[in-house]
Amino acid sequence: MKKRLGLFIILAFSQGAQALTIDKMVLVGDKAGNGIFTLTNDLQYTSFITGEITKYDVDGEIINKTQYTKDNLSDWEITLSNSKIILESGRTKQVGVRSLCGQSCDFAQDHVYQINFVPTPYAEDGGEAPIVAVNIGYAPLYIIPAAQPDMKFTIKNLGDKIYVENTGNTFFRLGIDQCSVAVTENCRAAFTVLAGRKKYYKLPKNTQSDELKVIIVNHDETFVRRQVIKLEGE
Repeated sequence: MKKRLGLFIILAFSQGAQALTIDKMVLVGDKAGNGIFTLTNDLQYTSFITGEITKYDVDGEIINKTQYTKDNLSDWEITLSNSKIILESGRTKQVGVRSLCGQSCDFAQDHVYQINFVPTPYAEDGGEAPIVAVNIGYAPLYIIPAAQPDMKFTIKNLGDKIYVENTGNTFFRLGIDQCSVAVTENCRAAFTVLAGRKKYYKLPKNTQSDELKVIIVNHDETFVRRQVIKLEGE
């Protein structure tokens, strides 16, 4: 089971041999609402990294975003252990996410945030920072799951795309696997579907089928469902 679910639980990515990297693009908080991101600087120079938080409120096809600033400090539900760090080349540091809610927040539904990590070259010892054309940052999601998860969803196979509606109170990962002996490349896809989300997802060519084999998994794998979604109209 663990091996089969690995595709949908582990998100790996690369920006080449030289990059700032992060261990997770979707991080689920623990029971207290806390979590840890691990940043690694594979760049050839020291980076100054700033972290910013944006609250997500999902409403169907729309995601309303509220950036955390000093002007709405009293509304903050989470904070970072260190929003500004200096990370030397080849070094790794952890940035904690801490819940500020206590008993004051309603967790009838997931709380979702985007954490923006933005690197810029850092001038050491009063010198000049290296000139770099592009500084690539990351914007992973941080999710504190609903206290009592309730999985409800609709999935429609529309041929070159699927329509997914998450009417439950918690997010899930949707995986598609159409690989076979004859088809071995570009035959898998995976999507993270937030609670309350309605969205069309474009399907890679080799995953498109009249009978789409899907797996739906919640964050802690207490809910796992495999099913075949037939093409609409059949």
